[in-house]
Amino acid sequence: MIDFDDIDLKNFRIENIPNSGYYIRDFISEKEEQELLDKVYTAPKPKWVTLKNRRLQNWGGKPTERGMISEPLPSWLKNSIFSKFSQLAIFDNCLKPKLPNHCLINEYESGQGIMPHEDGPFYYPTVATVSLKSHTILNLYKHRVNIASNMEQNETNLILEPEFSLLLEPRSLLVLQDDLYKTYLHGIEERNSDNLSEKNIMNLSDDMDKNVTLERFTRVSLTYRIVEKVIKVDIFKRNK
Repeated sequence: MIDFDDIDLKNFRIENIPNSGYYIRDFISEKEEQELLDKVYTAPKPKWVTLKNRRLQNWGGKPTERGMISEPLPSWLKNSIFSKFSQLAIFDNCLKPKLPNHCLINEYESGQGIMPHEDGPFYYPTVATVSLKSHTILNLYKHRVNIASNMEQNETNLILEPEFSLLLEPRSLLVLQDDLYKTYLHGIEERNSDNLSEKNIMNLSDDMDKNVTLERFTRVSLTYRIVEKVIKVDIFKRNK
């Protein structure tokens, strides 16, 4: 495991991509991973929302255009993860709070993915994603303004090709900030396996076989963000 004392996030910057992309292998231990999975799968059934290609849990509140009625994050989603976030100063550029107030948990079974999308204006432009149980390949797509322009030209059959891709391994952390967060779409293809040689993967380690095919299993992702607009509700007035 990495000793996070006196370590700078810049040491983990992904080279040869736009600035503000960082990747840390073995961000958490196998023990921490299993403890998180145990909590995810023992959460109350109403916490799960089932979508077409995945299911998810919202923790901290539900972001809307008006803002988010904030709920405290449970301790199991913070614990050692927040101490590492603080040591790496991942969210320190935000005025307040300095740590995430929202966590979206996604479960992707093998063969499931998500269309290219942006996280939107609800969040401060930093996202920190912890991957559990299985790898995936995250694709990053060209500037959304260029994509919108092409679509306006009636290219309705436009197939988006990723500009580059990132391998997200179990127990890893991916941080996307600033322009990389604001101006790129990201998505996951619906596949059961990934041949690493078929993608322009920018964060492969030197000790990894580039010609290997990795089988996908069920993956759980913890996506930490800061919702800047929080609605304060007086629960005593609300219950009158």
